[in-house]
Amino acid sequence: MIRTRGIKTFYVRERRHLLRRCCRTGCTLQSRLIVLIVIAAVCYIGVYMSLQRPGGQKRKVVNRHVTSYHRHVDTMAWAKPNVTTEMYVLSAYYDDRPTLDPRARPVVRIITIADKEQIEGRGQKKMMCVIWVGNSKWTPIRMTYSPTGSGGWYFREYIFVCDLGKLSSTIKPRFLSIIDESPDNVYPNVKSLYKIPIKYPHRPKKKLEFGACIGLTYGTIDPLRLVEWVELNRIWGVEEINIYGSIVNKTTQNVFMHYHNQNILIYNNVFRIFNETEEFMLQLMSAPTLNDCMYKNMYRYKHIVVIDLDEVIVPRGNLTSYTELLDAIDAAIKRKHRHRMYHFSNVYFFSELPQDNSMPSHLTTLRQVGRLRLPSLQGVSTKTIIDPLTCTNLHNHYCWKLTELGDAETESLHVPKDFALNQHYKRCHFDKVLNVYRSLKPCKEALKDYAIDTSVHRFKDVLVSRVQKELDKLGIRTLK
Repeated sequence: MIRTRGIKTFYVRERRHLLRRCCRTGCTLQSRLIVLIVIAAVCYIGVYMSLQRPGGQKRKVVNRHVTSYHRHVDTMAWAKPNVTTEMYVLSAYYDDRPTLDPRARPVVRIITIADKEQIEGRGQKKMMCVIWVGNSKWTPIRMTYSPTGSGGWYFREYIFVCDLGKLSSTIKPRFLSIIDESPDNVYPNVKSLYKIPIKYPHRPKKKLEFGACIGLTYGTIDPLRLVEWVELNRIWGVEEINIYGSIVNKTTQNVFMHYHNQNILIYNNVFRIFNETEEFMLQLMSAPTLNDCMYKNMYRYKHIVVIDLDEVIVPRGNLTSYTELLDAIDAAIKRKHRHRMYHFSNVYFFSELPQDNSMPSHLTTLRQVGRLRLPSLQGVSTKTIIDPLTCTNLHNHYCWKLTELGDAETESLHVPKDFALNQHYKRCHFDKVLNVYRSLKPCKEALKDYAIDTSVHRFKDVLVSRVQKELDKLGIRTLK
């Protein structure tokens, strides 16, 4: 909760002081109004600055060690356009990538969650965008849309596209509004339209080789496993990690901020839609946050690693980094297309399977050596490394839709298992999803068919050293 009591007290005290002074010395009404406006503005700034810090607090504590929030944290809120269609907008990005159809670029891509029936069903309405250039608005433009996931019963993730092809390339609009074909929007009141900022991705001279985008994070994550996960990704060449958090446990958030302040991780605080805490609604927010990450960094990263916090893409054989991994794949499998996607098969390291008790108890990837013998079926629970210049709709497992000039058969590759696997660490969950995935076996039966895999042990020495260094900084003690 944002602590505004002190700000309100300040406003009331200063207002009383002003009125008493005016009674003694005489003030015009205009003078009173000007001073009151200034005081109100100062109070508003105080509230705004509180919102920039998760929980409105200045400090977080883990085991008596205090970490100050030195680096700015973006707070993202969902915008609700004034249309009859129930729609929530996370962000909008200007997109002029060279891999787009030249006849249909540039465009603005609007990342949303919306009512499925109103968008796709019988009750659907035509959606239009109003582009603002300065204080002038352009004629409404018909929007198209494409899903970015299966969604739930009522809502689904979408990216709406507003084609700016008729707009001069020298004109860079800063805002857009969304209207539909309801009677109220035939001749809308311009001043009442909700303006959504159009973001322009940063274009540095030199790109990072690998960045990671993680879908919405919520709840509690073991800080030991989180530090281990970050350090493994850094060992393999990930230079920056993007986390979007909502109702995150304080201890977990402290670890995020520890790396955020070192410029290793970018932490974003995301408000919830309807203030919902149900898991299905939080999961629905995952694809939008992934796409925000991709569009924000599409000119900053050469490759984006798309994984979750309980899994890692592990190079196998003699490969020791993601650069070596992709180079080896490209050398072995010739592809003409310059923009490439790499899909990695998933294999479960369930915690019920054998563990190596000689390994440190706090390092899951070293200790958990038992895994299901067979990886998941191709395309099931896949994780990817993508080229952001050729994806328009990013899903938690793979790119949902490719750009027009990037849609080639040779672009996406299911990587042979000898190169790398996506190693997934969790308890067996098959019993909960048997009615959805008919090919799965019950946990009791599936756990009988396992193998021993020590592929992470090659990185033991450097991993143990790096994890211990960060745990010492955080003041987190481990069992010997």
